[in-house]
Amino acid sequence: MNQKSNEVILGMLEQGHNLLREGRYEEAIESFTSCLAVNPETSRAYNGRAQAHFRLQKWPEASADFARAKELSPVDKESWLGLGMSLALENKIYEAIDVLEEMLKHFPAFVRGHIQLGQLQYKLCATAKGKEQLNLALANKPSLAERKIIEQVLKEEKILDQKRYYRPDFAALNKGDQGLLVKFLYLFGFHKKR
Repeated sequence: MNQKSNEVILGMLEQGHNLLREGRYEEAIESFTSCLAVNPETSRAYNGRAQAHFRLQKWPEASADFARAKELSPVDKESWLGLGMSLALENKIYEAIDVLEEMLKHFPAFVRGHIQLGQLQYKLCATAKGKEQLNLALANKPSLAERKIIEQVLKEEKILDQKRYYRPDFAALNKGDQGLLVKFLYLFGFHKKR
């Protein structure tokens, strides 16, 4: 690619990002698409277009563009995070978790990645995993804004934990006490052949 093409691409990217900042998402999509017509291997254009789709709540389009941006530039953790969030908003929760877990293998100190994964785990009622992710986020020196988010989520989960019903049979399973489980099954007639 020659110098003039690079300048054109950089100008298109700048224009697209300015449109994003101004909230003109449809125009930003057009700008990034024009950039991709000049060079279809521009990860920043895919990422920018994905952000515009995300703002317009077009989750499948955002997922596709974030995935392509991640493929072209695997070191861009924002593309990983955007893909995970887009998948989650498409209700593809387990795929989103897989993406975020893979991202954190590559970027273990990425605080926002831990926060997003922790929140997804909480939504699945995997409270121990959610809390673990938020504690990892705290251990990785979050910004003040990130710390406030973490503390708010932990506070909300603590309130929910106090309202959760305690079941001794589940506690016994977790401790490996099979005797209590057998008594429970006999008590409720699960031992009978049907």
